[in-house]
Amino acid sequence: MKRRGSALVLAAALAGAVACSRSARNAPPAATLASRPEAARAFQPLREAWDGRRLDKEQLESFLRRFPDDGLVPLVKVYLAFVHLEAGALPAADGVLASISDLAPGTTKDLAHVARARSLRLHGAPQSALEQLRPLVGKMVDDSDREVFLEELALSAIAAHDDYEALAYLDAWLRGSGDDDRERVRAKVAQILETLPRQVLEQTYRAMRARGVASGYGPDTQRLVSARLARIAVETDDAVLARWLVETSGVSAAQAGGDAGLELGELASSRRGIVVVAGRTIGLLLPTRTRGLRDEAADVVRGLSWALDLPRSTARDDGLRLVTREDGVDKATTRTAMEELAGEGASIIIAGFDHAGAGRAAAWSEEAGVPVLLLTAPAAEHLRRQSVFVLGERPERELVMLAEALGRAGVKNAAFVADAAEEEEAAHAAEGKGGLRLLPPVRCDVPLSQAGKPRFPIDAWLSSGADGWLVAGPSGCGRDVLRDLGRAAARRDARSGQEPTVALTLEAGIPLNELPPGLAVLGASAGIVPVLAARPEEATDPDVRAFMDRLGVRPSYWSALGRDAGALARAAAGVLPLDTTTTLASVTQRRAIVRAGLLSTRVTLWTTDERGFGDDRILPRALRVMRFKAR
Repeated sequence: MKRRGSALVLAAALAGAVACSRSARNAPPAATLASRPEAARAFQPLREAWDGRRLDKEQLESFLRRFPDDGLVPLVKVYLAFVHLEAGALPAADGVLASISDLAPGTTKDLAHVARARSLRLHGAPQSALEQLRPLVGKMVDDSDREVFLEELALSAIAAHDDYEALAYLDAWLRGSGDDDRERVRAKVAQILETLPRQVLEQTYRAMRARGVASGYGPDTQRLVSARLARIAVETDDAVLARWLVETSGVSAAQAGGDAGLELGELASSRRGIVVVAGRTIGLLLPTRTRGLRDEAADVVRGLSWALDLPRSTARDDGLRLVTREDGVDKATTRTAMEELAGEGASIIIAGFDHAGAGRAAAWSEEAGVPVLLLTAPAAEHLRRQSVFVLGERPERELVMLAEALGRAGVKNAAFVADAAEEEEAAHAAEGKGGLRLLPPVRCDVPLSQAGKPRFPIDAWLSSGADGWLVAGPSGCGRDVLRDLGRAAARRDARSGQEPTVALTLEAGIPLNELPPGLAVLGASAGIVPVLAARPEEATDPDVRAFMDRLGVRPSYWSALGRDAGALARAAAGVLPLDTTTTLASVTQRRAIVRAGLLSTRVTLWTTDERGFGDDRILPRALRVMRFKAR
């Protein structure tokens, strides 16, 4: 704080120094003069090149060879030193400067001081450079010399980590530039601002807006700092910074953000980064990037809506509210979506439709402190965290159980159909169980090669010795495998007398009326899943019967997960007050209440015989194998 305050004083002082140096232009400076008219004429293009920042080493050295004893030699040598410094030839620059160490006081000596300071900075001694430059503040009269001086002053301050001081120097440089040079200097200042820390820019900008002209900073500097902060907000996707910037600037996002104004406005108007709990709001992160995930999301919404009794009449309203956002494809976009849900006031979020999405959601949850219910088990490093609760099943548990069941049924070689890489990886744990060998995996989304032909490589599997099948994927995948196998079984003669045996994971299960004849099916089972009933009257569970009666579909594995997530979230969030709170202490307390509620809640669930989470925040689930055939 002390450094920032001193920087404001320095900014005001430099503003005065700039004004003084401008008024001093009419006073005759102690200039370096040519000894002969021809030297003066030869120097003129060098001076113009210096003013235009386009000095040429060969031209300078040519002048020194033609006029080695002229009065302009020291100044030309200073120019040559700057050319060497620009090229990174520090020894050459130091050698030139050493040859003019006994200069008389005046403009050439001052400019030589600037060159020596630049050499010190480039040699890694920025603090020494600053000590050499500070006495020159307000003394440099010539426009070109003063610009070089102020630029070096700012760069040395930045290199010395005197960031607030550097901002004051940048402001003085911008103020001191003439109309013809203003745009060029503004572009250079904007470039240098990119090297300053965000905290320095934020604190200085706050002082600029609070104190106005009294801060000592000019309007151009304020606009450049504002624009830089806007770019930082957009580049880092920081909605909190975006809102603060718009509010602090007192102008529109377009004015505050410069070139990034449109994006800044969109970011500032988002709900991300807002600390709030709004009543009993539950968030749902929905994936839409693939057809399979969209189908799963639709099923989860059915189950969740059923558990939350949505939509409901006003007379029965218990304050529960569901808000949704689309999931992203990477850590940054998932974070954005989950921050939006939290900004809408959700005290609990349901997410994680696949392995990668569950990992991203778990990482954000632990960082943000917002409880998250994961529908898929994430990687081990994301488990056992304070805010992460796992409903989904680990695929290796199912695959090992089904592999052993296939082995007991006499299957030696099983074709393996998987939906994603995590199932393929999990299958390694099932290899060899019960003496079973798994054939190389085939993905559920294998394309249909020819109309009227099987989608899956049935003949290739049979040629490879497959006498069983293991399917880990959505119900549509299981349905297609069974259909292709049923057609193949109908064409084959009963040489072995053994029915093809197919094992289905919880997700792959389908109702009995869709099973083709001639196949034996082993299905993973947990709780009421899989629901084999095709019509409401066939369902034995009254809640399932009511679900099918109202919605017209049987609950899939994903519908059952959504229903369980809704039942647990409803019980945990249902005790919260109905009002909205934005104080950090109150928001933190309500999120803690939900976490505790999730641990203690005991309700009837569909995907497990248990009634709530264990101490490890993972929903315990007893897996069973059921055997069934077409009716």
